Amino acid sequence: MKRTIFVVALSIAGFIAVWRFEPGPVHNTAVAAPPSVAAPSTAPAPPASTSPGAVPSTPDSANATVTTQGTPESSSYGTVQVEVTFTGSRMVAVTLLQAPDDGRALTALPRLQQEAMKAQSADIDTITGATETSESYKTSLQAAIDARGNR
Repeated sequence: MKRTIFVVALSIAGFIAVWRFEPGPVHNTAVAAPPSVAAPSTAPAPPASTSPGAVPSTPDSANATVTTQGTPESSSYGTVQVEVTFTGSRMVAVTLLQAPDDGRALTALPRLQQEAMKAQSADIDTITGATETSESYKTSLQAAIDARGNR
């Protein structure tokens, strides 16, 4: 009986510690694409032909690097805004421009960034416990992706 009371007391203490846990601050981080999906090599273009009437080649705009910003999206926990860097049509980095500085968003935002890079879209799952922040993140991310299409 004494052992049972001791185990229950320790379980309650552990539960309270987990319940009151607040993660530390998020630093402005960028999540880049893994090396296997990084931007194509930037090898120098072959020299232009010197024959008369030759038209010099222009860089391939399909592989140009473009950075777009999403809209700042507010929730009751803070504002989220992202910036997305594209090479061609591929997302190569997602950077947080604005983020809440406390609460569960601190652990949710890095996971959302990783999921966005993996999915290459804003069609990602909401993080349980950070629903409002997740929705704000996805809305800002979609705005940045849409801005890429308007360029």
